[in-house]
Amino acid sequence: MSQSFRSFRPRRALRLFGMLLGSAFVLSAHAARAVEPGTEPGADDALVSRMTDLQVRMFPFGTIFEMLAKDDPKWPMQQNPDAVTPKQLDCLRGELSMDGYRRYKRTRVAAYVAANPKRAEAEAELLSQGAAELFGKLVLAGAEAERSGAPATPEEALKDATPEQMMAFMSFFSDPNYAELRKMSGLGDALDTRKSAEENKSAGEQLGSTITMQIMLGAMATCQVPTSVLFRE
Repeated sequence: MSQSFRSFRPRRALRLFGMLLGSAFVLSAHAARAVEPGTEPGADDALVSRMTDLQVRMFPFGTIFEMLAKDDPKWPMQQNPDAVTPKQLDCLRGELSMDGYRRYKRTRVAAYVAANPKRAEAEAELLSQGAAELFGKLVLAGAEAERSGAPATPEEALKDATPEQMMAFMSFFSDPNYAELRKMSGLGDALDTRKSAEENKSAGEQLGSTITMQIMLGAMATCQVPTSVLFRE
């Protein structure tokens, strides 16, 4: 695979996220509680917007993309800039941005809310109680550690979390009632409280690679960039 794709680095931040998350379980297992989803009706535009906001906060790829774009005007094709036209590069950078990532997530959220109108409101409430914020902090801690080379610890990332936030965090992650929400969010069951921190680190790396590939391919489809550019030397 080409250097242009290997240099697309959010997946490495997710590797560190997996490591942090695995360690965080040790700190927060006592806070895990089951939270029953509600049955409130109504999948509407306001709920889609709210759930999208929470999803973007939980996996803040848009923030990471803009950090990378700010550092290099040729990103994400800095290793192979001739593989795309200036118009295609501008399009890719637009899709791999805060606004572009939000559009990407909203499409998936809208489909999910439409298919799950009875439980989506309660799921959004759970995320708003701290799950989205704490996941986002872990992801950004991993991204900052990747950028700076400084070690990242879950203690530092979660030092200001309240017990209520930790309960929401663990309920989202481990409660079987939220399996479909985890799948829509991109997490699925890749990480597991029963695994060691090292196993979750490896799973986090794979998760980051998968999510990054999905986002990148979506941007390429929108910008009419052939997938062959990923394999150019």
